[in-house]
Amino acid sequence: MKTRRVLERAGVMLRGFCLYLLLVASLLLFLSGTAYPAESLSLNIEDCIELALQNNLSYQIAQSKVEIKEEQVQEAEGAKKINAKFQGGYVRTSDAPDPDKIVAGDYSYLYSSGTGVPLISFNISKILYSGGKLKNLIELAKAEQSIALNELEGDRQELIYKVTEAYYRVLQAEGLKRVSAQALTQIKAHLESSRSLLTEGMIAPIDLNRINSQLSNLEHNLIRAENGYLLTVYNLNSIMGIDLETSLKLENDLAYEPCDISLEEALESARQYRPELEQVSQQKKIMKNMLNIAKSNKGPQIMMNMDSGLAGWKVAIAGEIPIFDGGVNKSKIKQAELSLAQVEQSEKQALQLIEFEVRSLYLKMVEAEKLVKVTEQGIGDSEESFRIAQVKYNEGISTNIEVIDAQSALIEAETNHLNALYDYNTNRAALIKAMGLL
Repeated sequence: MKTRRVLERAGVMLRGFCLYLLLVASLLLFLSGTAYPAESLSLNIEDCIELALQNNLSYQIAQSKVEIKEEQVQEAEGAKKINAKFQGGYVRTSDAPDPDKIVAGDYSYLYSSGTGVPLISFNISKILYSGGKLKNLIELAKAEQSIALNELEGDRQELIYKVTEAYYRVLQAEGLKRVSAQALTQIKAHLESSRSLLTEGMIAPIDLNRINSQLSNLEHNLIRAENGYLLTVYNLNSIMGIDLETSLKLENDLAYEPCDISLEEALESARQYRPELEQVSQQKKIMKNMLNIAKSNKGPQIMMNMDSGLAGWKVAIAGEIPIFDGGVNKSKIKQAELSLAQVEQSEKQALQLIEFEVRSLYLKMVEAEKLVKVTEQGIGDSEESFRIAQVKYNEGISTNIEVIDAQSALIEAETNHLNALYDYNTNRAALIKAMGLL
């Protein structure tokens, strides 16, 4: 009886364990088969720019360079202030060793007790006069800080432009995908109506072959358009510094907005606001400070030094005047003068390049603006031609080739319009960046 109860209890436990394993296996199977959708974000262009400024690694590195320059300014200004340090230790003195004992191999002097003396001192020093060297070093550090800030501003505008270009590229790819999908729907409808016409004996079987060939081409175009769209999304996500798999729903459309900027206004704005020109100005300051530093090396320098120890305070004021250095400082002065002349030439060159850039981008924007208007009209004409070709084909008074040609013309017109809109919007953003206002 007891053995029977034990076997029944063992059977219950075994069934319970099997049920537990079944539940665990079911849960694992469910989890493995569950698809977790990628994160989806609804963004406008301002949101994308904000994300990029927060997450883009290259921009963060540029920000850290500015912080380094700020600390270098503090370092340069610290040289003007009092320098104080404390020194403490212990010095042991003993009698001089006997040379005869050393020759005989007796090194017992190493273990003699000797006399211990504590060493405690407090030192204060300050440069009283440097001939203008410290002032120029501080100005040099501040100029380098300004250059870093200008580079950061340039990096900021470049990042904003990259986001803008990538943003419009996504919208362009989305539009091309939509055009391909619409064309595929149209050709499928045309294929169905053609089958009916074939049944009625109004068209030849070869017409269906031509339609199927066009259908294959459009399916090919749609596959490429879908893949191209995904690549543009990956590119934008990469610039924004977010997960590449994040799906995006962009709120703005690829639209035309007039740009009321004249060429002269664009040129004047570039001369006033371009970070590169301010950077050249700061480089001129650096070269002037380098020249002043080199010249100040010929002047005197006076320094005060105060020491405190067990024996009391010692105060010393010392000055030095360079007499002869083998022409080293004269060479430094000449180098600084030549570098300053180079920077002044670079300023003229930068102005020429900026003017060329502004003029080129302005012409490209105006060209794209004209193409937007032309291609928009072309879409309307192509839609009407395609509609008429379909009606005539269904009535048996035109050929299948005319329908396919009309559809191809419509696809080309819509693609040209999307490309013109993309070119206009990106060239407008590039022009604003060239003006220093992005």
